Amino acid sequence: MNAFDLRELSDASEVYLCHDEGYFPVLINPQDEEILAVLRGGAGHVGITGWLDAVRSLDGGKTWGPPTVIVDTEVDDRNPAVGHALDGTVVVAYHAQGSYNKDGSWGHNLRRVQMRLTCSHDGGVTWEPSQPLNYKPMEKCSAYGRICTLTDGTMLLPIYGSVIGTSEQTNDHAYILRSYDNGQTWGEPTLIAAGYNETGLLLLPNGDLVAAMRSGDQRALLSVSRSTDGGTTWTEPIPVTNDREHPADLTLLSNGWILLFFGVRHEPFGVSALVSKDNGQTWDERRLIVCDDLGDNDLGYPSTVKLGDRLVTAYYCAPRQWNAPDFRGEGTFARALLYSESVLLAAIV
Repeated sequence: MNAFDLRELSDASEVYLCHDEGYFPVLINPQDEEILAVLRGGAGHVGITGWLDAVRSLDGGKTWGPPTVIVDTEVDDRNPAVGHALDGTVVVAYHAQGSYNKDGSWGHNLRRVQMRLTCSHDGGVTWEPSQPLNYKPMEKCSAYGRICTLTDGTMLLPIYGSVIGTSEQTNDHAYILRSYDNGQTWGEPTLIAAGYNETGLLLLPNGDLVAAMRSGDQRALLSVSRSTDGGTTWTEPIPVTNDREHPADLTLLSNGWILLFFGVRHEPFGVSALVSKDNGQTWDERRLIVCDDLGDNDLGYPSTVKLGDRLVTAYYCAPRQWNAPDFRGEGTFARALLYSESVLLAAIV
């Protein structure tokens, strides 16, 4: 398999966002050189003591401030999706998971869960008290990744799960929800595809949408679907990665190419990317390696922002402590690769 290591780019550098936390990082660029990362701390991959933190960079990702709490309730606050409304509001939707036994162990059959929202009006410095999503049919679903904002201000929230009041027998249904008021209220769900979850969304300059979704079967690969009508209808998903390569993050380059980033949960464990030069219809075979040094760990969930010519790709790595009530994330970290788009394109053209 052809591969190119992004760490070999002449200006590439690695930087840590935080230590002993950092699960599921999502990056956005509120303005100028600022980057906001929303991520999980306080517990392992699963744990009722989990909360959501904000970590901010004011210099384009070169340095990062200390984590500050966005939301920390008596349940497991997790699975953030982050978006930037046209009026400047930063919106975070997340999964408030209370399905734990008295000893702190995971009790997946309890179904004590609620989708919730919080907002910031100063780029992620301060946050409003969280509120329920208030769309009851999907209150037990989970958000993922980046909320996509269309040119008319409509916000599209990637969400997955089963809809209350239907005969669905699986949680693996990938949807989008819509907001017309800068993320305050949500509704009008559209099914992208059944059998998928954790959807990365990207708006193209021509108004089309690209969705990259994790399959809900044991293969756990990524498939891509496209919409030409604002997300109302979607093409049949087409597989693009190998097994155990997930979840997705999509980034548009200045020349129109798309980068699809994903975690690699097999040898060599790390984060990679594929390139599409035709709006997500086909993908080059050559792999772009972000990192391959994470070991057999809990890892990935990449998120990339573009600031002018600079690209910043963040991801996490954590010990495999799936359901340990006493684990608080020790040894976990969130790290990012910084590199220039122009140098990247010159190397891979």
